[in-house]
Amino acid sequence: MSNGSARDGVVAALLKQIQSGSLLPGSVLPPEREFAAECGVSRGTLREAIRILDYAGVLEVRTRSGTYVAETALSKAIELRAHAALRGEASPLDIMVARRALEPVNARYAAVNRHIRDLHALRKSVRDQRRLIDRGEDPNEVDRQFHVSVAVASRNPILSLLFEKMADVMHQRTWTELKHSSRSAGDHQDLYLRQHHIILDAIERGDSASASNAMLEHLDSVDEGLLEVLD
Repeated sequence: MSNGSARDGVVAALLKQIQSGSLLPGSVLPPEREFAAECGVSRGTLREAIRILDYAGVLEVRTRSGTYVAETALSKAIELRAHAALRGEASPLDIMVARRALEPVNARYAAVNRHIRDLHALRKSVRDQRRLIDRGEDPNEVDRQFHVSVAVASRNPILSLLFEKMADVMHQRTWTELKHSSRSAGDHQDLYLRQHHIILDAIERGDSASASNAMLEHLDSVDEGLLEVLD
């Protein structure tokens, strides 16, 4: 077994023990040498597994005290972050925090700086999104392109570059799986499209405050949709 497979096995085993109640929040893990032998892995492999779970918020490493199961270890958000970290990916909920910080600013400046070709691109995105929804096809890529177009319309190359990086992260498996599950629930697809129209309308009118607020409201809805899937 490779070191990566062994590490992933330890992460999965620890998550299972926490979820089953074998390891309770606030409890301390056995000493490293003893625990590595118990898991049948090297101490280095165990450290890698603990590092992943510490980053995810499942475990808490306290210098000179030991490694503890975090009080929030059983939350769905923490579990999602752990599974994403295991894949070397970002948690969708962390992505949403970053999107909230960036995209309302993109929309604000798009309303001020957009060119006519930006409006054409945004209109095309919402038309394509409507067509895919009506056909029962996945509109995720067109949805993403709408947000890319808003960033481009800001006419700020730094904002555009930052969102380009964000869009790359939004191709990760953990994000796409959760977003697909969210879209499949209720009327989220039509809601998101209506909200895109509202954002587009504000950008067309040059109303920067409304564009920013509409984008934040849209992201609130996306965030709520993701959390519904986790409940």
